Amino acid sequence: MSHLVAIGRVTADLELKMSVRQNPYIQFSLAEQIGYGETARTQYIQVWAWGVLTQQLLDRSVRKGSLISVSGSLELEEYTKKDGVTRDKRLKLKLTDWDFVPTGRRGQSSKRTEGTPEPEEPGAAGTIDGERDTLPE
Repeated sequence: MSHLVAIGRVTADLELKMSVRQNPYIQFSLAEQIGYGETARTQYIQVWAWGVLTQQLLDRSVRKGSLISVSGSLELEEYTKKDGVTRDKRLKLKLTDWDFVPTGRRGQSSKRTEGTPEPEEPGAAGTIDGERDTLPE
């Protein structure tokens, strides 16, 4: 099983839904910027949260444009597009942890869940372009 940590912006306001078994869940897209300069592009990750995590997301007012860090198990899921014919694949993250990413604005603070480590500064470990550089072992 793959585990992913990603930082990105929520693309739409969150909406609480109920499963067939009456379990609360939230599904939203996270827009992650990858690459630099001319190779920069946006990658979208579909995030799914259940149970307690749904209430945390709502209580802390996550909404469209919120910059958050997410982590969880990652799957590549096949789906049929809205046209009902075209098949495609998307990244799906089953959320296990999340937090706001500090933006450095004065007067803003991020409430942290006890025991949750501080998110690393993006690029703190150095920049790697996976299309050209070999990845560290």
